[in-house]
Amino acid sequence: MQRGHKQLGFTIVELLIVIVVIAILAAITIVAYNGIQAQAYNSAVQSDLANIEKAMRIYREENGALPPGVDFYSGTSNPPTSRWDTEVLQAMRDANIISGDGLATDPWGRYYWYDNNDCAIGSNGASPLQSAGPDGLNNTSDDIRIYIRTYC
Repeated sequence: MQRGHKQLGFTIVELLIVIVVIAILAAITIVAYNGIQAQAYNSAVQSDLANIEKAMRIYREENGALPPGVDFYSGTSNPPTSRWDTEVLQAMRDANIISGDGLATDPWGRYYWYDNNDCAIGSNGASPLQSAGPDGLNNTSDDIRIYIRTYC
């Protein structure tokens, strides 16, 4: 055997260190991506809610009440039902205030939720409009909500 001859290649320890470093970088990337994705979904919901609120205000100006004329939605509707699309949005489509199906569901694929309190006794004209958030359940901490105030 010759002394001083170098072996080519990596030791098992060196390979394990490289694998651990790659795993740590992958974990950091996944966590960062999930945080960015959650922020993007929340921004999309805020934008949708603002657009829906504008459309509802136009509808109210033209029709004298928020769509639809009666309250079909309760805080115990988990997950929110398709009536949002088939009744509320449809009323605004029929009035030519909105078009298409873009505001039917939130980024998680669930219907938005709306409680028509337009000038109802004790409501001060505050109608909640919300996404049930990632968990799909109303009245939990991840809900994203605005109030359509009509000042009766």
